[in-house]
Parts: sequence; structure tokens; C-alpha cells
Amino acid sequence: MRYIGEDEIPPVVSVSQFINAVHGEMPGASEQASIEMLLGAAQDVVTIAANIPPAPGLYEFTYPLYGWRRWWFPCCPVTSLSGLAVADDNGAWDDQPLDGVMLVQSEDEPQLLLPERWLGNEAGRTLRIQAEVGKAFPRNLWRAVVSLAREWRDADISVSGDIQPPRASFSVQRLIKQERYVRPCVSAAC
Repeated sequence: MRYIGEDEIPPVVSVSQFINAVHGEMPGASEQASIEMLLGAAQDVVTIAANIPPAPGLYEFTYPLYGWRRWWFPCCPVTSLSGLAVADDNGAWDDQPLDGVMLVQSEDEPQLLLPERWLGNEAGRTLRIQAEVGKAFPRNLWRAVVSLAREWRDADISVSGDIQPPRASFSVQRLIKQERYVRPCVSAAC
């Protein structure tokens, strides 16, 4: 999953929201930049672990074609399909019509259902799917971002260093697990 929207994804937690949440004092400019980096890294960790995008927008997915008609998105919700393309022999993308292509169960188990004419025609090639994905960021994941950034700040961990950050605490893991999307299947020949 790769964000391809025109606007930059906004941070889900601002520095001032973070300071208010942890009952701290507003830091100086240099520490604000450090907190922004920690919040950005924590946001990346949480959204990847939960399979939920940080903001609604246009995302791109690629998956090999090999005889399947139904493909489950790795995140939810998916609000609409924007485009499909198949890689040709040279690796260039050949746009495909959306005629007969369906988005099924978009809110809880989003699936792409290809029409029967797709069966076997493009085996061995890669399909590129562009879709509008996401909704308002869940409150539990917002809390997970704040908690993880706070843990890293309290442990004096730098985002830019070679040091591996410690594993997230049990409370952060539980917050992520409460919201995590796990797709039931990857693909199927229907």
C-alpha cells in the first residue's frame, strides 16, 4: 500500500496535542522538531501495524495476477476504485477499464472482484489497483501514537540514530490490536 494522493498526509497528532496529552510544558523550537519526528515515526509504526491508513486518500496496491478473480485489500475501509492497470512485457502500465469490476464489502472486508473475462488473460502479470481508502483516524490508534512517542521520548530515543527502538509496551500493543484490520484471505478464484 502506497499513498499517491496529491496532498501530503497530515500528522494525526500535533506537537501541541501531544504536549497536552502528556501534561507537559510547550518545548522550545529544537525540541519541537524532535517531537515532530518522534510523532511521525510513531504514526508510521502504528498505521503499518494496524493496517489502517492515517488519513483518507488515494492509495496504490500491486499484486500478481495468476487466475484469481477476488482480491482482499490489506486495509479498510475502501470507499471507491479509481483505476486498474496491468504491467506489459516491458513493465509499463496499461490502463484497464473498470467495466464489470466490483468493490465488495468496502467497509469491513474490502474486496476487488474482477469480471470473468479476466480469468487467465493476464496470468503472470502484475495488477496495479488505485483506490480511495481510509476514514477518520480511530481514537485508540491516536492514543497509541501518543503513547509510543511518549515512551520513545522518555527513553531518550532518537529517530535518526542507529539504535533500534525498544518494543512497544503492552498498552500500545493492546490499543493497536483493538483496531487492527486483518484480511481474511488474500485472493481466490471465484
